[in-house]
Amino acid sequence: MNARTWRPVHSALALAFALLCPAAAAQALDDETAFDQPQPLEAAFGSLERDAGFLVDRTMTNFGAAFVREFAHAWRARALVEPVDLTITEKPSARWGSLIVVEHRNRPVARLFLLAGRSATIAPLAAETANYLSRRLADNALLDKLFKNPDLAPEELP
Repeated sequence: MNARTWRPVHSALALAFALLCPAAAAQALDDETAFDQPQPLEAAFGSLERDAGFLVDRTMTNFGAAFVREFAHAWRARALVEPVDLTITEKPSARWGSLIVVEHRNRPVARLFLLAGRSATIAPLAAETANYLSRRLADNALLDKLFKNPDLAPEELP
C-alpha cells in the first residue's frame, strides 16, 4: 500500500472510532450504575464489619487460615457491645509450628502456638481464644473508664 491509498483508509478508521466512542462511553456508564447497585449478599451482610468490627487476616499457612476461620466464627457468634477491630498475625516455623498473635489497637492481646501437624487442636484453640479475648477486652474497657489521666493519650494506657 502506498501513501496515497493509506490516507483515506486511515481517515475512515479515525472517523469510525470517533463515532463509536460516545456509544462506548454511554455503555460504560450503564455498566457502572449497575455495578453500584447493592448485591443481595452485600445487602444481607453489608453492616457486618460495622456492627462487629474488622478481623484482619495476616496469616501465611493453611493452619493459620483455618485458625482465622474458626476464630472468626466463634468471635462473630459472641454478642458484642461495640465493634472491635483485631489483627491476627502468624509467624510460621517449619519445625515447630506457628506462633499466632492477636492484636487490638496495635498491641498484642493474645499469643498462642499452633503445633505443626496438629490440625485437630485448631478449632478448640480458636474458640477458647475468642472467649479469652472477649473477657480481656471487657476488662480493658472497664479499666479505661475507671482510670483517667489527662496527661496520657488512650493508646498510652497500660
